Amino acid sequence: MDLKKQLQKLDVSKLKTVGGDTVEKELKRHARFLANCIMHRLDQVYDSYEPKVYNRTYDLYNSVYVDDKVFAEVSSTGASLSIKVCFDAGAWHQGLGGKKVNTAVLLNEGWQTHGAFANVPYFGFREPTHFIELAVEDYKRGVPKPFDVKINKDY
Repeated sequence: MDLKKQLQKLDVSKLKTVGGDTVEKELKRHARFLANCIMHRLDQVYDSYEPKVYNRTYDLYNSVYVDDKVFAEVSSTGASLSIKVCFDAGAWHQGLGGKKVNTAVLLNEGWQTHGAFANVPYFGFREPTHFIELAVEDYKRGVPKPFDVKINKDY
């Protein structure tokens, strides 16, 4: 059996870190910390304004979760282990045009509409909050030896 196939069958739950914990436990600990950083930054976004046209559902806030599975990826250039911190279906809502939109991406990146509501703050437009990038910075400052974080913006 070649090395790639052997590594893909490797049980990461049994690999140990220098400190004695499993790699899986350490990844999950870091992922939970990052999820908490994201929620803290979302708190700041929510605290920055009070909606006048709608009542908050907190669906986005409640959609943050840490995936249970640790992923192993093996390539000719190396191997890596990862775990996902995600937003579930609660992060998606139907926009005015009927299209499903990712609220996390909209809050993070900001938005601008056209037409009658284009100049209405928080409805027709919103400046980006960059809460995801700020949460990653918080994570990197908050733990010794942070793992690399890749942000996947699902549109």
